[in-house]
Amino acid sequence: MKVPIGWLREFVDFTAEVPRLADDLTLAGLAVDGIEGKGDDAVLDLDVTTNRVDCMNVYGVAREVSVLYGSALRPLPVDIREEGPPASGAWTIDVEAPELCPRFCGRVLDVRVGPSPAWLRGRLEQVGVRPIDNVVDLTNYVMIEMGQPMHAFDLARMPEARIVVRWARPGEKLLTLDGQERTLQGRIGVIGAARGALGLAGVMGGASSEVSDSTRTVALEAAYWDPPSIRRAAKALGLHTEASHRFERGADPEAPPVALARLAHLLAKIGAGTARPGLIDRYVAPRPRTRVSLRPGRITSVLGAPVAVSESRRILSGLGFAVGEPSEAWTVDVPTWRGDVTREIDLVEEIARHHGLGRIPSTIPPSARVEGLRPTQRRDRKVRELLAGAGLIEVITYSFVSVDGGPGPAPPLLRLANPLSAEQAVLRPSTVFPGLLSALRTNLRQGRHDVRLFELGRVFGLDRAFPEAAPEELRLGLLLAGRAPGHWSAAARAVDFYDVKGLVELLAIRFGVPRPDFQPLAGPSWDAVLHPNQSAQLAPLRPGRPTEYVGLLHPDLVARLELKEAPLVAELDPARFDLGASIRVRALDRFPAVERDVAVVVEAAVPAEDVLAEIRRAAGPLLREVQVVDKYDRPPVPAGRVSLTVALAYQDPARTLTGDEVQSSVDAIVAALRARGWDIRGE
Repeated sequence: MKVPIGWLREFVDFTAEVPRLADDLTLAGLAVDGIEGKGDDAVLDLDVTTNRVDCMNVYGVAREVSVLYGSALRPLPVDIREEGPPASGAWTIDVEAPELCPRFCGRVLDVRVGPSPAWLRGRLEQVGVRPIDNVVDLTNYVMIEMGQPMHAFDLARMPEARIVVRWARPGEKLLTLDGQERTLQGRIGVIGAARGALGLAGVMGGASSEVSDSTRTVALEAAYWDPPSIRRAAKALGLHTEASHRFERGADPEAPPVALARLAHLLAKIGAGTARPGLIDRYVAPRPRTRVSLRPGRITSVLGAPVAVSESRRILSGLGFAVGEPSEAWTVDVPTWRGDVTREIDLVEEIARHHGLGRIPSTIPPSARVEGLRPTQRRDRKVRELLAGAGLIEVITYSFVSVDGGPGPAPPLLRLANPLSAEQAVLRPSTVFPGLLSALRTNLRQGRHDVRLFELGRVFGLDRAFPEAAPEELRLGLLLAGRAPGHWSAAARAVDFYDVKGLVELLAIRFGVPRPDFQPLAGPSWDAVLHPNQSAQLAPLRPGRPTEYVGLLHPDLVARLELKEAPLVAELDPARFDLGASIRVRALDRFPAVERDVAVVVEAAVPAEDVLAEIRRAAGPLLREVQVVDKYDRPPVPAGRVSLTVALAYQDPARTLTGDEVQSSVDAIVAALRARGWDIRGE
């Protein structure tokens, strides 16, 4: 919204310099985005929020300025001298759809169409409106000045000098002022005539009754239109105009008669015509006036600072509110141009922004008890600290994703009723797909090839047992790509499955929970997502929980995403770490550990975890740690088989173990492995 300073001064006096005025308006809730020019030739560019349609005009801004500086607001000059026969005899107005148009007003003007005077053209050009002729220019001028759109019809081109406000007929056609023929469907309001439509209600006029140089008599209309009806029509037609911008946000139902009088006053002022006697006013559905109760004590309670009663009354009265007699609760009549004020808290906001939010001291709210972090908050902070310490970078990706943006198994997608775009049509079912993968692609485009990312965020999905529910769960996503962090003394290597698996185990160890059990991924739906031989799922925390997985992205999916190398991904349920015990410091072991190695030959398809599990079952209580330290699959090991070297560590916290005790356990392990059909090398 552009507001020329010279135009503003017609209604209110102020001494503040333009930059100071811009700052004061911004602090009062009318953000000034820029200033063009200097002095009285300057123009303020205001970003007016959608609820403040009362300030989408010069006079509304002048009202705010008058309250800011305590200056009197001059009324709009609307005095007119009527001449000629009554207007009611020249024009008939019928409202068939009161739900569309609660109020429709009209006047008849005898005009001399021609160029507008220089001051009028200059004002319009200052606010970005192209001058056309004096009649059309005045309708635009009054709209910018007081916020009421109007439309001028050539009365001679109006069939039977009669209009009907109604809903469009299915398939009805209308040639609008922009030269486009439009086919009207659904609930679109029109200003109709005896034959067809003359204009789109609250949006744009039609070409058939357009004012031209030959026009001598004008039927001028100003109306209050139902905001949702105008919003639906403008959206359906893809037609956003200055008129629809105001009407769909809720104009002033009492403004049409004033706007018509204002235009008639200006028409006579520039010598371009006169108004015929009488106002045609069809107020078929009067709007109820809003009345709100305001407790002065509530103002202080909400703001946390006292505001003088006289100051509160001055602010409200200056903004057009009628404040009742002093009492414990004031009765405040809301002006018709403030449709956004409906509650007591709205009145408190009006007082606060003009009293000055900067005058309210910053204080800490009183608390009856000392608060702290909840257990889940402490857990999430620790997860972030551990992963950041391991060299990963946290990212935050969008919760809104495309319908086809998430490959892989997922619950039914939760669609948005009114998405901003097709790329943000559903809520994400995963942190990895497409969030972390999108972040990876962005990094690769920027030349960053070694990427280590994580995200702790919420995912969404429908519960099949309760379709009306939309559960929201926290998930931890991990992504590794490129090379593992290395040192100049060793050759660089690419990250592999064991890097991401190690991160999961690190989290388990640091939270004091058992290391997860990695099992083959179940279900054919994973076949196109993760590499079948380099992926696993974690044993479920409890029945019914989503699948937790780690693995290498499937080669086909890598090709589809146009990645040069396959990243490793994981997605976990952070609740897995809630069962952990606090980590406590313990003394160093007093007695030495005894180490042994066993080399077992198994089929290549046998998971190493199966071998380790068999060893743990057979070893007895003295075995403290077991891990695979080497893999060998070349001759003399037969084809299709692999030799795994497993390191065993035995220890007792209370004594030194004997060789016989350790050997007895090793013998039991060897016997158990042979019973599974596996060979022992070196025996």
